[in-house]
Order: sequence, then C-alpha cells, then structure tokens
Amino acid sequence: MISRLYVRLRQLRRKLGRSHLAVRLLGLKMPEGEAEIPGLIMLQVDGLSRTQMERALDDGNMPFLSNLIHKRHFEPETFYSGMPSTTPAVQAEIFYQVRQAVPAFEFYRPQSGRVVRMYEADVAAAVEADLQQHGAEPLLAGGHSYSNIYRAGAAFSRYCSQDLAPRTLFERIHPLKSLVLGLAYAPKFLRLAALTLIELGLAVYDMAKGLYHRKDFLKEFEFIFARVTVSIGLRELIRFRTLLDIECGVHLIHANFLGYDEQAHRRGPHSAFAHWTLKGIDRAIRDIQRAAHRSPYRDYELIIYSDHGQEATVPFQNSRGKPLEEAVADAFSDGPLGGLPVHRANNAELLAQTLGRKRHPPPPREQAQNGERIILSAMGPLGQVYLPRKLDRKELECAAEALVHTGGVPLVWIPDGDGGALAFNSGGRWHLPEDRAHVFGEDHPFLDEVAADTVAFCRNPLVGDLSLAGWEPGRPPLSFRNENGAHGGPGAEETRGFLLLPDRIRRWHLAHLPRTRKRVRGEDLHAIARHFLHRAGSSVERVPERRPEQEPGPLTLRVMTYNIHSCRGLDGKVRPERVARVINEFDPDVVAIQEVDSHRPRSGRQDQPGKIAEHLRMEHAFHAMLEEEEGHYGIAVFSRFPFEIFRSDLLTPARSGREARGAIWLRVLPEEKTPFHFINTHFGLGRRERRRQAADLLGSDWLEGIPKNEPVVLCGDFNSSPRSKFYRNTSKRLADVWRTPGIGSPQPGFPSMKPLVRLDHIFVSTHFKVESVEVLQTWNAAVASDHLPLCAELTLPSAPDHADT
Repeated sequence: MISRLYVRLRQLRRKLGRSHLAVRLLGLKMPEGEAEIPGLIMLQVDGLSRTQMERALDDGNMPFLSNLIHKRHFEPETFYSGMPSTTPAVQAEIFYQVRQAVPAFEFYRPQSGRVVRMYEADVAAAVEADLQQHGAEPLLAGGHSYSNIYRAGAAFSRYCSQDLAPRTLFERIHPLKSLVLGLAYAPKFLRLAALTLIELGLAVYDMAKGLYHRKDFLKEFEFIFARVTVSIGLRELIRFRTLLDIECGVHLIHANFLGYDEQAHRRGPHSAFAHWTLKGIDRAIRDIQRAAHRSPYRDYELIIYSDHGQEATVPFQNSRGKPLEEAVADAFSDGPLGGLPVHRANNAELLAQTLGRKRHPPPPREQAQNGERIILSAMGPLGQVYLPRKLDRKELECAAEALVHTGGVPLVWIPDGDGGALAFNSGGRWHLPEDRAHVFGEDHPFLDEVAADTVAFCRNPLVGDLSLAGWEPGRPPLSFRNENGAHGGPGAEETRGFLLLPDRIRRWHLAHLPRTRKRVRGEDLHAIARHFLHRAGSSVERVPERRPEQEPGPLTLRVMTYNIHSCRGLDGKVRPERVARVINEFDPDVVAIQEVDSHRPRSGRQDQPGKIAEHLRMEHAFHAMLEEEEGHYGIAVFSRFPFEIFRSDLLTPARSGREARGAIWLRVLPEEKTPFHFINTHFGLGRRERRRQAADLLGSDWLEGIPKNEPVVLCGDFNSSPRSKFYRNTSKRLADVWRTPGIGSPQPGFPSMKPLVRLDHIFVSTHFKVESVEVLQTWNAAVASDHLPLCAELTLPSAPDHADT
C-alpha cells in the first residue's frame, strides 16, 4: 500500500513538473512505454582535481554528491587525464579513443598557417573530422552533447565549440520558442536573475579585491562577464536542456560544467571563489539525478567525472620578470636563429579569428621558413616553439638548454632518435622514460604513465620543434599566462581528475581494467560507457567483478537474503537488472530472494530469476509457490558454488485469500571445502499461518532432519519480529547473526525508504563464525524494493578441521 501510494505521488509530480510542461509546449515527442536499453548521463566537472573534489566534499560545498558517496551509490576513483592534460585531448580520448589528438588547447596548425585555439568552430570541426576518420565509433552517436569541444556523433548539440560559430548561433535563434519557454519557466528565470545578481555582486567584490592586490583592471573587468556567463548562465542552460532530454527519454547525454575551471584559472584551484561555483554545480547534478531517477521511460545511470585537475601556478612573467616570448628570444639570441623576432598571438588576434573578422594573422610557416620569425604558442603551463627551419640534433639541444638556463623555462623536451625523448630542467639533461623520476618527481602519482605519454607527445605532428612546460619537481609550477591556476602539462594535480561510477558500472570496470593500469583514463571510460549501453563492438564480455578464488583453509562465505518485491521498485519500475546490481553491491556467494516473478504479465512476462542469474553469473534454483498459465511466483536461490536441490516444497497451501508459502533447501558444495545446507523461505502475513509454517519448517521434514554435525544457514523473509514465538524457537536451534558479540546493534530493513522493523533474518548453526552483518542502505537498495537486503559474512572451517569437532 505504501509503495503504491509512493509511486502514484511520483507520477503526479512528474506530470505537473515544469520539464514535462515545457516538453509539451515545445511540441517535443514524449516517449511511451518503457525502454529496454538503459540510459546514460555523463556529467563532466571541468578542471576539478580529485584533491579539490575531496576538499569540496569535506567543506560542504558539494552536499548532494557527498550524500551519494556516503550512501555508497558512488565510489570515488582516480581519473588520469593523460598528457596533455587539456579538455580537447582528454575528450578526444573519451569520445574517439584517440590519445593526444591535439598537442594543447592552443597550437600552430599548418593547414591554416596560424596559431589556433580549440574553441574556434572551424578548428574543432577540422580536428573532429580527423578523429572520425582515424578513431573509434564516436561515443555520443545518437545522443546529445552540451558544452563540449566535440559533438562526438551527437544527434543534437548545444554550446559546443562548433555551435559557437556566429552563423550557427544566428540560425538557432527561435523567438517564438524563447517566448514559450519564458512563460513556462518564468519562476526559474526569476531565480536565475537573482542568482546572476548575487554572482555579479560577488564578482564586483572579487574585482575590487583583485585591484587592491594590484591586478590588471581590464582583465579583472573581463572576468566579471566570463564569471557570470559561465558560472550561472551556461550552467543553468545545460541543466535545463538535460532535464528536457530526460523527459524525452534520450538514451545518452554528455554535459560539461565549466564554472569551476573558469574560476580556478583566475583565482586558483583552492580558492574560495572557485569552490563557491561547486555549490551551483552540485545543485544541478542533484536535479539531474533526481529527474533521471524518476524517469518512467528509461532506466538511467549517471557517471560524474573531471577530465583533469589544475595546478596552483605562478605566472611566468611574475616569476622570471619577463614575458615568455622575450625569454625565448633570449635563448635563441646566440644561435643560428639569433636576431629573429618571436611571434606570439595575443588574445585580441585569436578572438578576431574566432569571430571570423580579418586582422593581420601571423604568416604561414612556409613563409617563416624564409627566416622571418619564430612562432610561439603557449597557454597555461604548456608551450610550443615552431622554428622557421629545422635545426640539427646538437643545435636543438643547445636551444633547449638555453631556454632552461637563460630563458628560465622550468622544463623543455624534444624527441630523441631512439624512440624516447630528451628532457632538460635545472637539474640537467635527462632521457625519457628512463629518467622519469628526475623530470616529474619520484612522488608523481602517474610517473610511468606520464613519462610514456610525454614520449608519445613528442611525436605528435602538431607539436613544435621544442615543447615547454612550467612543471619542475619541488618548485611551484609556472603558467605562461597571467593566471593562478592552470593545466595542460604533466603536473601531479593537473593530470589527477576524479571519477564517480555507480556500482552497476563500477564492478564491471574493476573486473576488466587491464592489470597493468590501476586507474581509469579516457579510453577506458569510452569502453565502459559503450559496454553499459550494449553497443556493438564492446571489447569484453559482460560480467561483474568476482572475488579471488578461495585459498586453502576455512571457507569465507557471504550470504544475503532479499525480498525483491517482484523487482518492482518504489519508483514503479520493474527492473531485474537493478535488483541484480543491488545484490552485487555486497558481492555475495549465496543469495536467497523472495517474491520473484517468472513470465507473469504484471512484470512484463520477464523471467526474473533467469535475468538476475545471468547478470550475477550464478547458478540458480527457483521454487514456484504460485503456478498459473500466465506465469509463476515464488522464491529462488543463487549460488556461485555448485549445489544440489535437497527439497523444494510448500509449507502451507493457498487458502482463503492467503498465498501459498514454501521453502527451498539446497546442499551447497564448495570445491574442496565443507559442504553446508542452505534454506530459503518466505512466511505469510497471518499469525496463524506463520505458526503452521514455522512448525513445519522446524520439524523433522526440514530443519530437525539435518544432522547436528552438519552446517546450516536458514534465511528469508519471515514476516516475524525478534519478539515472535518463531524467532524464539528458532534461536534455540540456530543463532541470529545479529546476536554475535561485537557485531553491533541489529538494523531494521523494512520498509526500505524508512526502515523500522526486522522481518528478514539469517540464522546459522554454531559451525559458522560471523565476521560481519550489514543491512545495505544504499541509494539503489532504497528504491529497488520495499525491503533492504540483509547480508552476512561468515567463516566455515575446512572439512578436516570440522570432522574433528
């Protein structure tokens, strides 16, 4: 009754919701029925390192994410960005499985003969065309893409680099639709206006604070516009679009929140103003998660990650007392290119290129080869030097050493002829990957990976003749721009993002991540997403994580009992796979489930025991307590050990409106371990029928017939509290796992949304040692059924030891 009322309230709330209303007003197509293929929403928090993410959780700036992690819906993992640690490179790896597609966010592109940045629409389109030709199938094919560098095959995109072309922006202006949305979302727009005013006030205060510290007035003024636009406007537009997509049942959505990255560049990754933006991003994630959770059409999961982190940096000019172009000119002053000017494209020039306006661009490299100038591109802590003519190996090495010792550049590297790379810093000349500790620091979290990526980076055809970086172990990182936070290079923080995978996805990932790597990178995330969406070409078999095989000695055993409510969750969805992933959260060895349907119309004629067994990769036994022409209903046991069915029978038949109740008795046979008996049952709701069922179960045909020297596990939904007569009688023969000293206070498991009573029990014979007991109170478990699963970890002595007792 409670669960049905809960479902009705959720359905009514959805119909009255603004997203639903907006979909109807805009004439978008609403899906009907339920989709069999799950949906995936990937949310990128741009530039937030794992270190800063954990700090934000501890400081209360991301309370919703903190709650999900606390409830074990997400398990934080490290995401390695690769090198360069820039969004265009990382997203190319995620979307197309191509590493180092571009050498930086800003670089010289010989096809256009100019220095470009990846937010230019034509540049992003050209790079993506190359990715489509040489990369894997685009990850977002048929999905939607928001605020990304690439569209990645998406059927619909907004705010991506290619969408920022002036002509595209003009073509997408729809006055009538804008008016309709304004009317439908008037309260939201008023809220947005209020947030904008608050952010504007903070931005003005921040500008005044910056001017007090003698910052540049024009840059501080420009930052106000960027701050309000990106931190508020773009975030809310992404949130709105994603909520509409969920209403329309879009199967794949990828959105990138840029607010933190924008703030961190200006004030530093640890700054209070940067962390302030995380509160708004956390609220947007909350709204998206809740809408996805309520979707009646598709079963959504969220992946939340950051593509890279940021280093707290010192501007190069402040540290060295001169701009980078002057330092490069000084380094080449005594060599074969001495006297040549160094050209570095300024922001105004690059902005004009983006808007399609004509200015005086730098000459093509072919002209520069006539000896006109050295081209320098540098953004963040990563730079490239493009020379007008090729220098020999010795001349390049001399130039690299001069850049370090004369120019003050922390790190310079060039390709080596033997397949490696030569790196130069204040400590000397090093060869990569062998001398990686001297170049990146012994405590770098990705020392092997970043060394290998740097060697590969040197051979990118778009990389300059010399590569510059602001990273040096043991010293503050430098940025080649006037900023207090930066990324792009090989630093420990800028390459250390985070990844939040729900258990449903995480267990597959942990089982199949190559053993040579202990963290996820872009190409792994591509495979994980494709696998979850059941795309063709998925490279590995779909199996959950399995624990290591048993070592000689006692048997370590995890058992679970779980009333799954015919796989119908509190949201009204019938999802056997969701029940299976709740079970997998404990990774049990033997599972007893109650209230399971097989081919019944009310649950979509699904073979629920078979589906769950397939997902768990366990053998199963099903006992029907209701058999009709239209399907069956009963209890089941799943086991990763071999077993034999000892008995499967009714305890009481159906009568007077009461369901038939029964039990199933297995003899579980772990290889080279002590076999044990396992009984699963489901008692009735009436007190009299429960007494008859208990008397039968405790009698000679069932429990009493098991020899005293043989181990027994009895579990199920007994619809009986610890105060019941059945509980007291059973406790004389077997022990409730909760009553083990040192285990802790017993926890209720029903109803799942607010547990109040203990109806589900696990009893064991004295042969078992109880190691731990837990009621799973995770996000998924609270919704998947009206009961929470009860789990126990047990130890059973090996057969020889047991025989002596």
